[in-house]
Amino acid sequence: MLNQELIREEYGFLDGEIFLNVSQVCMPPKRVQQAYGSFMDNYVKCFGEGVVDTAWRIVHGCRPKLAQMIHAAHNHEIGFVKNTAEGMGILASGYPLKPGDNVVIADQEHQSTLFPWINAHQTRGIALNIVHHENNEISTEKMIGAIDEHTKVLIVSSAQFSTGFMADLKALGEACRARGVVFAVDGIQTLGRIEMNVQEMCIDYLVAGSNKGLLGSLGCGFIYCSDRIVGQIIPPYAGYQSTVSHVSPPSVTSNFESLEWYPHARRFESGNLSYNCILAVDKGVELLLELGVPNIEAHVLGLERYLRTKIADLPLQVVQPRDEKHWSGIVCIYYPKEHEQEVIEILKSKHIHCTMRGGYIRLGIDFYNTYEQMDTVSDALHSVGALAK
Repeated sequence: MLNQELIREEYGFLDGEIFLNVSQVCMPPKRVQQAYGSFMDNYVKCFGEGVVDTAWRIVHGCRPKLAQMIHAAHNHEIGFVKNTAEGMGILASGYPLKPGDNVVIADQEHQSTLFPWINAHQTRGIALNIVHHENNEISTEKMIGAIDEHTKVLIVSSAQFSTGFMADLKALGEACRARGVVFAVDGIQTLGRIEMNVQEMCIDYLVAGSNKGLLGSLGCGFIYCSDRIVGQIIPPYAGYQSTVSHVSPPSVTSNFESLEWYPHARRFESGNLSYNCILAVDKGVELLLELGVPNIEAHVLGLERYLRTKIADLPLQVVQPRDEKHWSGIVCIYYPKEHEQEVIEILKSKHIHCTMRGGYIRLGIDFYNTYEQMDTVSDALHSVGALAK
């Protein structure tokens, strides 16, 4: 069961607002808000003295929390990046691929996940085995069936950003492991809301920005990279943070022939990081661990089930995976574009905050949402539905 008292302490500031936009940006809890500002306050108070040492203590303190949340075998399998695109780009540019190799990827992927592989196709000569969706669903069987003797990597989002369709990560991971294919996952739409176990799911490489379910901030993300493959990935940039140095400043390097990369995910951290953002992630994940991600998942999917039942009679297209195992706490609805301003006014009148673009509403459910709020959302959507009649 979720600790409702703790949720009220952290989210009392919402005060009647219904925030359902976690699939785009998070609403950070109080502890994250306070931590983010405190980094700069402390920096100024000490005139920057010792700030780098303090910052790296933050980094080393956050790694084990992320590792615990995703059930990684080792803390050192966690590395920090700016965002999902950077994390996916490191794999697409740094994993050993050659012309004639291919990767398997679905056609619905977000640009941050898809574009690094199109770039690898253009610059490295690899082929893309594109799996096309059917009725807004990505077939597990077709993804596995697209693997051939030349496939090196299979890439998928844990949940598709435009439909909420949740991939069968365990089935895909087991198939990749059996075939010697790297299994890479964009987890930004589910991490923090749906339980993920990288070992049970045979995930080799997981990347996510922190600005959604992780309750962190824009400008920070993380990589999980299994020890199985990390040594094969050469990062696109190098620095003193990502390589082993055998001298200490002000001494200078005497080896001008080669670099010794760290043998773990720190090799992806080439220089100073967004330490204040990592502190925000640290506090966000801290709250998630206190609440328990399995508890969060049960609550989120319970709310989704309740809302879908309430809106089953809508005269609008509601994107709904046929099997509940593909639900992710994201509900997408299409409405007549010509009524956009009226839809905006309906949602605003009910204090509903969600993703809304011409003809499309996306509701991202999280642990601070309630059944009463789902009743209000249902009322609002039925008002939207009335516009279509």
